[in-house]
Amino acid sequence: QISTNVVKMTSSKQNNVTSLPILLTTCTLSILFTLAATHYHSKRQRSSSQSQNNACTTTTNNNQHDQTPPPSDTLKGYEAMIGNTPLVELSNLSKLLLNHPQKKIYVKMESLNPGGTGKDRAALNMLKEAEANGLLPPPLLLSSANDSKNFTTTDKNNHNNKSSSIFTKSINQALERTKTGGIVVEGTSGSTGISLASLCTSRGHAVIVVMPDDQAYEKRCMLRRLNVVLHVVKNCAISNPNHYVNVAKRIALEINDLKKECIQAFFVNQFENLANYKAHYTSTGPEILYQLRTIHHVSCCSAFVMSSGTGGTIAGVGQYLKENSSSSSSSGDDKKTTNIILVDPPGSSLYNKIKYGVAYTIQQSERSMKKHRYDTLAEGIGLDRITANFALGCGNDDDDDTEETTTTTTRVIDDAIQVSDQEAVNMAHLLLKHEGLFVGSSSAMNVVGAVKWANECEVVKGGGDEKEDIVVVTVICDGGYRHLTRFWNREFVEGWGLTWPCDDAEEEEEDGHDVK
Repeated sequence: QISTNVVKMTSSKQNNVTSLPILLTTCTLSILFTLAATHYHSKRQRSSSQSQNNACTTTTNNNQHDQTPPPSDTLKGYEAMIGNTPLVELSNLSKLLLNHPQKKIYVKMESLNPGGTGKDRAALNMLKEAEANGLLPPPLLLSSANDSKNFTTTDKNNHNNKSSSIFTKSINQALERTKTGGIVVEGTSGSTGISLASLCTSRGHAVIVVMPDDQAYEKRCMLRRLNVVLHVVKNCAISNPNHYVNVAKRIALEINDLKKECIQAFFVNQFENLANYKAHYTSTGPEILYQLRTIHHVSCCSAFVMSSGTGGTIAGVGQYLKENSSSSSSSGDDKKTTNIILVDPPGSSLYNKIKYGVAYTIQQSERSMKKHRYDTLAEGIGLDRITANFALGCGNDDDDDTEETTTTTTRVIDDAIQVSDQEAVNMAHLLLKHEGLFVGSSSAMNVVGAVKWANECEVVKGGGDEKEDIVVVTVICDGGYRHLTRFWNREFVEGWGLTWPCDDAEEEEEDGHDVK
């Protein structure tokens, strides 16, 4: 029914601006439902196929991480669809690489998680740890209906008017929506908030999201449809008390300062919460290695290339691949390990941190820094600070910038590549035209980084003429349907001084001519 309504709304060619949020939200939900159903059935098929392969295949490497654990029978609904996303080769793009077919690019399709991103993994792990450690009440599925501590309407009414701050309305709205007394509060660019909201719907917790104003409008629409209490604030440096992460922290503290029985607010703090890193170390990394070996018959990848938002994915996956993917090189004299490469957008200081050990970029200078800096078209990636999760990929440095010492003794991230907004826009259009993949801004940047690294990498290994395949893995983080008003909006992109890549047919459509 939703798909039918989308078709009707699209075919009517309405130009009324007020219909845009409804159309975008309907399109988003339609796509998500389709992806969820497709993912569920394909996951069952993959599970069956893997079971058959395991029964007739003898594995020479007995490392316990070589096989991903089977899905737990206890997982239900949304949770059961998280993970086991496909790892696929971008065959058409790989053909454009220098020295193809010795070089190939694979993408981990995290956009096929039920929430549309890999944030589902981290969100679930952070919620479970909070519930296990008593930072949130037990979810509804574990609570007894007769438990005297269950959150009731009386508790909600008793809380009203207890707070007199600017957040009073939001806090009271969250209390009206929580079924457990738990309120999850997070500062996010959108994707983590969507994952948290989807998970909390079934677990019974309310969600308050604080979001910067430089994110696509579609994300706001979807968060509101998921019953989230939403705050949108000006984007600014983390040192500003009005930064979206700092505001989320204040809201959580205010709720807990009420000291009301049965009310618990949990500030997720995805940037510093190491349950984020653990989710990718224990699931995404093992899945990639397992799929490379059992499906694509590759012992390990030459490089894992991706951008960083919180740092949890690149540090977690990178650490796992470093520990488990070494193999003999073609010369047989040494071991080859996976290179972990950071992709960084304009305005982010992470590139300089990896290359030179200093978390600073020219956009942070006193002369050029804006009050509210918007340096890149990409959403959800690039930072002007080192988070606890990202620090786990940096190794031990003397100039540790994190809130606490969490760095590992061995450096995980080997090198960094800078990618411009124009390169990301060009790649997104190329992927749509030649691979049929409709991707978001961070995904496009990831693929640009993978192509750059692959083209710069030498194919011939050791002595002689023997050649060894170069296999580069990156991540498709989310779909383009979340970026229709920014990254996939021609007027918006050109307003940034960028060039919109389009073919003749697209230009004719925009001029009002029918394309036969």
